[in-house]
Amino acid sequence: MSLDIAVWVPDDDAHAGRVVVADPPGTSTAVGAESFRHQLWGSAAARRLGATILPQLADITVENRGNLQVPPDRLDAFEQECALLAENVGHLSAATGHDADGILRYLATMRHAVTRARAVGGGVVIW
Repeated sequence: MSLDIAVWVPDDDAHAGRVVVADPPGTSTAVGAESFRHQLWGSAAARRLGATILPQLADITVENRGNLQVPPDRLDAFEQECALLAENVGHLSAATGHDADGILRYLATMRHAVTRARAVGGGVVIW
């Protein structure tokens, strides 16, 4: 399995209170292998850098449906966290053993999803 990011819009009548927005053709949604929940996004290195949103992926359980939902009012904080990790990609790569270019690609995918979410007044979900 792999982790993917999607854009959603609030809808009280929909499952989980949201409707997932279709991705534009050619849009990348991959943000890492399933193991990245713990090995990268939830790593001690990411936490030491100050990440607080992405590390929640490591706390995902069956009970909370296996996804990380970032609501519209938290998009700024999420984007700032992505920027922080990108600025420190060398440290993150060295500490986790994951390729810096790959990490940057995943972070760019996340930031692109934030841009799309803002355009529709929605949020993002990683599952």
